[in-house]
Amino acid sequence: MIEQAGADALELNIYFVPTDDEMTAADVERRYIDLVADVRQSVSLPLAVKIGQNFTSLPNFAQHLVAAGADGLVLFNRYVEADIDLDTLQMKPDLVLSNRHEARVPIRWIAILRDQLKVSLAATSGVHRMQGALKLLLAGADVTMMASILLMNGPGVLSAILEELEAWLEEREYDSVEQLKGSMSRGNCADPSALERANYMKALTNYTMEHPLPPGS
Repeated sequence: MIEQAGADALELNIYFVPTDDEMTAADVERRYIDLVADVRQSVSLPLAVKIGQNFTSLPNFAQHLVAAGADGLVLFNRYVEADIDLDTLQMKPDLVLSNRHEARVPIRWIAILRDQLKVSLAATSGVHRMQGALKLLLAGADVTMMASILLMNGPGVLSAILEELEAWLEEREYDSVEQLKGSMSRGNCADPSALERANYMKALTNYTMEHPLPPGS
């Protein structure tokens, strides 16, 4: 029906939380892959698939989604987590808007996936400022999405972000966004370990040097 209404593309937003202790990681992935394949058979529109980040081997899973028919991936779905209402003793959904530091997760994974996938990659979660959008483009995103910052500050913030991005590009003599896109993907990064767990000790050492404990503590 969406295709017949004239849509140019379709985003398949998959929100599934496995609760069955007999369902394996492979079962969960197969559920996603089968759904993408079914939708691909039903529509001819370009198909983007929005997923969460909690998969055992995201690069392998992403390849299977593409093979099933995804033309693009949206990274990542940000789930609404349940909370407990202490007055009613009931579970309730609690919407918490993102913060700008959450963009680091899609930065990492888009940088890792960019050189392995030949499909469009869109980034979502934590894109609040020009700097966050720019970092995601450098990592290899084709698209950056915003929601929380628009809810907080209104759509007028988009003009300011675009102006700041244009100024940054002109100052560094970039001809276009396309020129910089993916230039800091894992394959182009001088230190790929910065995207991996091995860099944790370096980050911790840098933090302690920049934030020394007060004398006598």
